[in-house]
Amino acid sequence: MTKPEGVMRESRRSPTGLGGLMRIIAIALALIPSIVFADDITPDSFINRFKADALKLTVNSVLVQSQTLYVQGTPMGDPEPLPARIAYTIENDSGMPLSIAVKRTGISIGPCSGVESGTGIELFDDALAIQLQRNKSYRDRVMRFVPDKGRVSGAIIMEKWACKPGDVAGMTTVPVTITVMVANENSFLAVPLQTDARLTVRGN
Repeated sequence: MTKPEGVMRESRRSPTGLGGLMRIIAIALALIPSIVFADDITPDSFINRFKADALKLTVNSVLVQSQTLYVQGTPMGDPEPLPARIAYTIENDSGMPLSIAVKRTGISIGPCSGVESGTGIELFDDALAIQLQRNKSYRDRVMRFVPDKGRVSGAIIMEKWACKPGDVAGMTTVPVTITVMVANENSFLAVPLQTDARLTVRGN
């Protein structure tokens, strides 16, 4: 017996059997929101927006020095080193506001490394890097906010015996590396900044 025409049309519209079930599953999956990928792999992520020249390091001075104790014009013992110092400025040319801190173990003056303290921008140890990322209140308190096109200056004091005049003998310029942690909202990058700087040596 032949089915009425209206029933035939309705049967064609209704997904039946395995093929119809697969079409229903496909439609349901298409309606599920796409997974949000991690920030470090999306086209507009912080790591992709942060260009190689986003931060400019200018070292204003590098001073390596020692002193000799004299008694009635006679030197007493070998020269004793004084802590070497770096004065620097970092300019933000990234196109976005950043928060910045300096990695204590990422600083060097030529062959010299080992930092005692710093001013202007907070120094952090490796153990504090995770805390900077996880604790927003700590991050806001410790990291220095630098708007786009803004700049911040700081000074680094090396450990007393870390850099002596003899370590840089014969040099008039010296490569300086300052590694910074930069943050934009909840995204972070460790960025080594390098430049050559004029060297001032006092003592021997």
